[in-house]
Amino acid sequence: MRHILRKLIKNDETIIAAKEAGAFLNPQFLIFFPSEEQNGGGSLASDLISSKVVSRDEISLELVCTVPETPGRAVDLLLVHGISGGAWMWEDGALDHFARAGYRTWALSLSGHGLSAGRQDLASFTLGTYADDLEAALRQIARPTVIIAHSLGGAVAQKLLSRGKPPAGCTLLCSVPPYGLWRASLEMLMRTPDLWREMGVYSLCGLAAADMNVVRRGLFPSGVDDTAFNQLITRLQEESIHALSGALGWPPFAPPPLSQRNMLVIGGAEDRFVPQMDVVLTGLYYGVQAHVIPGAGHMLMYEDVGVKAAEIVLDWLEHIGPVGSVD
Repeated sequence: MRHILRKLIKNDETIIAAKEAGAFLNPQFLIFFPSEEQNGGGSLASDLISSKVVSRDEISLELVCTVPETPGRAVDLLLVHGISGGAWMWEDGALDHFARAGYRTWALSLSGHGLSAGRQDLASFTLGTYADDLEAALRQIARPTVIIAHSLGGAVAQKLLSRGKPPAGCTLLCSVPPYGLWRASLEMLMRTPDLWREMGVYSLCGLAAADMNVVRRGLFPSGVDDTAFNQLITRLQEESIHALSGALGWPPFAPPPLSQRNMLVIGGAEDRFVPQMDVVLTGLYYGVQAHVIPGAGHMLMYEDVGVKAAEIVLDWLEHIGPVGSVD
């Protein structure tokens, strides 16, 4: 059903059909609520929304959402993917998991990713470009929103925070540290030089040129079944070299240390891309104690421990304080 709904936003004819089927449309934003009959008559934990927003320079962005059966939470959640991903990365778990807890939960595809426009200009996009996307999504949601950002998405979220426009809160999940990936890159070179080499190949020549066996061991150090890995790797795409180089830490992209309220930092003890040391240092930078999940790798949302990460987020959400940066 998700794939069908996504097609509804691609041209005027299908948008008209969507309206006749019960969709709601405003000039920038298509929302489609599948009926109980369309869902096979079953009871869903949440209704699916597929939507399109218009960002800076009239760039269309993909924004997908689940709405809980009994909404009422004070904040929405906005999930931001990492390198080479899209909103689709969250659809098989996190969107439904948080919706079952009562949160309206959104997932954004950054420019040039997923069904968002700009694929032809991907190589020119920077962390600032992606932060513009994130800011546009927050404007469209138009409610207090907590950002949950993975990997490169964490650098994008921190770039937004540096502009002095804090959301209701921010979770950094296996995120690029506030000082960049230079330290993590050096550790990767020393501990797993084959992975460091293949990530260099990927950055310069694209994913198809990299050794997938090495990449697999790096992403899933505790192992992953063939089906899950193949489903992931076939949907990954190229990434902007400018965004990747910016994630190394220069020019600086993060807000000043100890300047933000409502920060949560989560990482994996077995993460080869953002090692445990960087997770701890990120927590110290923002004045919070980082959560390091034993046995978790970089793609923990695809692992059994992803449930543990979600539980940490849900518990933290019950205790977040006033919105904004520290005075």
